[in-house]
Amino acid sequence: MALPGILARNWRLKISALVLAAILWVTMRLSDDRPERLAIPAVEVRVEHVHRDWYLIGDPSPGEVQMSVSGPLGDILRVAMSRPKVAIRVDSVTSADSVLTLMRDWVTGVDRNEVTIEDLHPSTVRLSFGRIKEEEIPVSVRLTGELPETLALVRPPRANLLFINVRGPAQIVDELQTVFLAPFDLGRIDGGGKFEVVVDTTGMAELAVSPMSATLTVDAAPKSRRALVPLQIELPDGGASLDLDSATATVTLLGADQLLEQVEASSLSVRVAAELEAVQAAIGESGEARVALWVEGLPAFVSAEISPDSVTVSEVAER
Repeated sequence: MALPGILARNWRLKISALVLAAILWVTMRLSDDRPERLAIPAVEVRVEHVHRDWYLIGDPSPGEVQMSVSGPLGDILRVAMSRPKVAIRVDSVTSADSVLTLMRDWVTGVDRNEVTIEDLHPSTVRLSFGRIKEEEIPVSVRLTGELPETLALVRPPRANLLFINVRGPAQIVDELQTVFLAPFDLGRIDGGGKFEVVVDTTGMAELAVSPMSATLTVDAAPKSRRALVPLQIELPDGGASLDLDSATATVTLLGADQLLEQVEASSLSVRVAAELEAVQAAIGESGEARVALWVEGLPAFVSAEISPDSVTVSEVAER
């Protein structure tokens, strides 16, 4: 009888017998206690802990190794299917660029009572580290907007923190000159007080900042007015040949009462808000110049209104 005919006869029975034989063979092999050896490729290498004064730059190189294990076939197959990893703990760093010899004890997901880790290939891994730095950085307050017209500052708004602790990569910490608080809008308050303001951590994702907020004290009081005796208007230096249509101006101070009370009229002067050359050039073109006035010597948080707020300047008429 031809060979194809023999194979075709009772083919279902023959296939079933073949499958049964394969199952029996696999079962016997898995139950066999004789040691087998298996090379498991692409075992992940990862760093799970780094000393607090350092941080890992990039990934380990190489990021995967081959691991050879031995033991009963069933056990080593289970190890292969459990996707073991090499988990590294770096408790001390002696160099920013380090080469570590991989230890078998670092492998996770392996029952060492049944399976023996023979070797890891390659047996070393290269790690790059950056230094962590912790430093106190000055705090800066940022103000936006203007106080309501009915209020005036008594002193600069101030935070209860002069410095904030910052921890992170040394090269980033070294570049920090100041840590800003979130902008505080003076226009939203209706009086003095203490306000919580968070630290602005924009662009600081790699840094740990502590504390994360500060208390901002805003000393504000009702705005008052105080009129002074008329003050002599002073010409620019060298302007003796110039004449003004008004010799004096009335100055009214605006601010908190406690600041206005401290202002002495003798400490202020009303001046022409222009350089002598510019005034003379304007007079040369039209015979006279209209220039604004300003008050010199005002303390912080005190403003002034001047009446008149400008004067006409001309050359002194010859006699």
